[in-house]
Amino acid sequence: MRQALRGEIIETARRLFNEKGYNGVTMRNISDALDISVGNLTYYFRKKQDILRAIMEKNFQDTAMTEAVDSFARFHELLHRMLESLAANAFYFRDPLLYTMNEGGNRDVSALYGILVNALSSLEEKGLLKGLENEGKRGSIARILMLSHLAWIQQSPSFRSVNQLSEEEFLADHWVILEPYFTEKGREEYEKLGECYHAVT
Repeated sequence: MRQALRGEIIETARRLFNEKGYNGVTMRNISDALDISVGNLTYYFRKKQDILRAIMEKNFQDTAMTEAVDSFARFHELLHRMLESLAANAFYFRDPLLYTMNEGGNRDVSALYGILVNALSSLEEKGLLKGLENEGKRGSIARILMLSHLAWIQQSPSFRSVNQLSEEEFLADHWVILEPYFTEKGREEYEKLGECYHAVT
């Protein structure tokens, strides 16, 4: 029961933060939305910042892949999870001031960076990529991908333009960065993946 309510608090707070912004939501707002007392809420989370940390911890757990990223399909799934996490927690990723309030946030970012670097290394070991023997090059690609994700989520939902990318379009664009490193085997696998993976050229 307690664990179930804790999960409800996290999801309700996430929804309210996305709707009104982190600073536009109080502990009273969260307790009212759950039809519980503020005292009951603070039994689980003493302050709003603690809820923020719990949201981002769950976000990292949902994003990180424990399965080996040993194919382009798996890598695509990892990228998809990363973008889904940004969209689900847009209130956080659109407000850099919140980064400083999230204790452990730097650790999460470093861990996700490591997952990406290891995934690229695994794809090279499987013969799908080449030319990434240098760990610095794999790290550069991982950083470019992660920074581009932050730029993508900064797109305002009220802004409509031919330059605004959907998640599907943005996912497809990732492969432009990797294509120069395809082996023949990698190119064959890429072509078999379907149009949703392919960037428009």
